Amino acid sequence: MTDAAPKEGFQILRLVMVLSSMAPLFVLWAVRGSGPIPDRYFVPGCLFFAIVPTLVLQWRIRTAQRTNDIQTKTVYHADDHRDHILVYLFAMLLPFYTVNLRDCREFAATLLALLFILFLFWHLNLHYMNLLFAIKGYRVFTVTPDPTDRIGSPAPFVILTKKIALPEREQIKAYRLSDTVFIEI
Repeated sequence: MTDAAPKEGFQILRLVMVLSSMAPLFVLWAVRGSGPIPDRYFVPGCLFFAIVPTLVLQWRIRTAQRTNDIQTKTVYHADDHRDHILVYLFAMLLPFYTVNLRDCREFAATLLALLFILFLFWHLNLHYMNLLFAIKGYRVFTVTPDPTDRIGSPAPFVILTKKIALPEREQIKAYRLSDTVFIEI
């Protein structure tokens, strides 16, 4: 018997959250255009990937509110991840924006690099990194649960909150967006 981590549900939502986190890039690409793909296809495609995942994420938030999908989470230790938004902007968004999309090979290399980034965001559970949350004033905390608590899951989870700090032992009521991402009520 192995002690493998339980598989997270909401796998499609994780993908949607990763795509939604890249919405600003798709908007920038729509504005810049592409040489290999005519604007009549490229611009709507970029706008689709910028808008639809964000709408699905908004739908999930409203569904969690409507169905009262609330969990009470207890903070044992919380790490503030404001720095992740800077990493997101400087490591992903800016380099991809400056890429030349006019040449077929450059365009293909950029798409391949984007797939690598999507995989890394997925694999490293960075799917909560979203400009929409930052614009709405949410801060991102990774919370480590109390290891002595036998009721809850021992796996870390992400809380999106407007608070500037999460003290130990604080209990937070939050809507469940996925099995590892929660947004405070």
